[in-house]
Amino acid sequence: SCAAVGNAAQPQSHTVKMESNNDPKRVVLRFHVQHELEEAAINERFFALYGPEPPKNDFYSHLMAPNESSKMHIVLDIHCKSHPTIDNSKIAYEVFKVEKKDEFEFKKLNSAACKFARARCERIKWGTDRS
Repeated sequence: SCAAVGNAAQPQSHTVKMESNNDPKRVVLRFHVQHELEEAAINERFFALYGPEPPKNDFYSHLMAPNESSKMHIVLDIHCKSHPTIDNSKIAYEVFKVEKKDEFEFKKLNSAACKFARARCERIKWGTDRS
């Protein structure tokens, strides 16, 4: 009976925990304009590194043109189909700087960047490109 107790006490895999966490969030990926045609590759690499495993098309990708700079942005609305309406002032934001070495690499930026992104993204409709 000791063996049975030992099996029952196995720690849960962290992937199980991630899959149950389908809270909506907005992720902003900032990258150089030279990668503008690589939106799908950037998104795929982001999901591979940070999960959730591409959330079964439960996300929307907004490709934002550069605004008087050489930087572009992808705004990912994650779990937008599970959560069709959100409060933009409360939703979690994450901002990453994207660079390409051999592969795309992501550097998470601080809360000031998130605050700035929230203000800049207010006009972007959640989960759609319709205004």
